Amino acid sequence: MGRGALLALAGVSISFADCLAQPGDSAGVPAVIAADSSVAAGAVVPADASLRPIARDPGCHLSGREVRLARAGIAGAFVGGNVTLWHYFKQAWWSGERSDGFFFNADWDQEFRDQDKFGHFLGGYHLARFGYDGLRAACVSKNKALFASAAYAAFFQLQIEIFDARYKKYGFSYPDLIANTAGMGLQVAQEVYPKLKAVKPTISYLRSPAMRNRDNFPTELRPSLDYSGQTYWFAVDVNSLLPAEAKRYWPSLLRVSAGHTITDWINPQTGATQRAQRRILLSLDLDPEHLPGDHPLWRTIKHTLSYYHFPSPAIQLAPGFRAIPWFR
Repeated sequence: MGRGALLALAGVSISFADCLAQPGDSAGVPAVIAADSSVAAGAVVPADASLRPIARDPGCHLSGREVRLARAGIAGAFVGGNVTLWHYFKQAWWSGERSDGFFFNADWDQEFRDQDKFGHFLGGYHLARFGYDGLRAACVSKNKALFASAAYAAFFQLQIEIFDARYKKYGFSYPDLIANTAGMGLQVAQEVYPKLKAVKPTISYLRSPAMRNRDNFPTELRPSLDYSGQTYWFAVDVNSLLPAEAKRYWPSLLRVSAGHTITDWINPQTGATQRAQRRILLSLDLDPEHLPGDHPLWRTIKHTLSYYHFPSPAIQLAPGFRAIPWFR
């Protein structure tokens, strides 16, 4: 299913949480918290005598009133976002024939060759990331923010599978649930073991021939289902993994990416479904986070863009080896 792709595409937009806090900030922006609370554990938190004490991270630089406003804003953003996504899912997916009862669907290796599972993985990753960044910006402790964001990502996508089980076309897909959980797990692991942040899941998208020709045949095809146009990557920040003496030999702007996409799973002339082939790719990729400039807004923009794979040369390893001068 294409819900994971929708969440993945949303993941490369500028999020409310990203605007509130960027990793590594410790001062200078009103709504910023310290990335390492142990550094600021001895800091004096501004008192607000007009409000009751509120539980918050020791590294928080907000007053009690600012914490309440931040948490109200985060709560409003998540409620509004969830309502919007739920309405879209209901209109786009849950309008077909109902099933006789709850049923499971092990939808591995269908015509689109598990491309949807990569979308679910990236969707779970970004749901957990948004939740964690938002809660940290609202001065929730690291452990509580990790637990709550992981639970949020897991339950949000679990409810989708439960509703899918009520429709004959879908069913409860435990493969989707596995992919959702794996994406959420990567985000949690990266916060627990920061060195893992050298590996970042990214996405690129270019409309497939079927998508460009969809007005000429009956189809439900839309960007979230345009699996042949989606490419999912794992980008490695090579420079950050090198020892200090070797860093000068690898440009920090370049990362190495491994990607997965598929050939046409919808015939661009007839609109009929067909079994696609997996495409495995290797590419040198631009890492916007290493662009010069350190203004907080610019850091937010760079961090957001780093989840997108920009057009670049690539090598296709399967099906068949070939060089691609400019992969989009």
